[in-house]
Amino acid sequence: MWPVAIFLMLVVGFYWFAFMATIWWWFNAVMALWAGHYIRAAIWGCLGFGMLCWWQMPDHGGLIANMIPDPEDFDKWLKGSAWVVGLGALATFVRWRKKQKAMQAMPTMPVWTAPAETTGNIGPVIEVDYKRLPN
Repeated sequence: MWPVAIFLMLVVGFYWFAFMATIWWWFNAVMALWAGHYIRAAIWGCLGFGMLCWWQMPDHGGLIANMIPDPEDFDKWLKGSAWVVGLGALATFVRWRKKQKAMQAMPTMPVWTAPAETTGNIGPVIEVDYKRLPN
């Protein structure tokens, strides 16, 4: 009976991991988008979308056949993901360029000003009063 239990635990564990990975990837996509990290958001979103497509795959019969996607479907997903990540990179470049233009438009203010000229070589004078302790 224990081999059946081990097999069922592995199958349930696999699908539990796949389900949790789907949720985690979509959560990371939303949080990266919220933070303005468009490339990361695109990558996480593509992974989450790929997992959603994997969950929606029609059952071709058998457990193993359901886990392996059709190569043409994977190729379409990979090309679509490359486009989405490319758009994320373009959005990141546009954001960076706008920041650069805004930085160039700001007036430059001196951060440090030179001190007034001093006459002579004057060092600080420290006077200390001290007493000798008796032996």
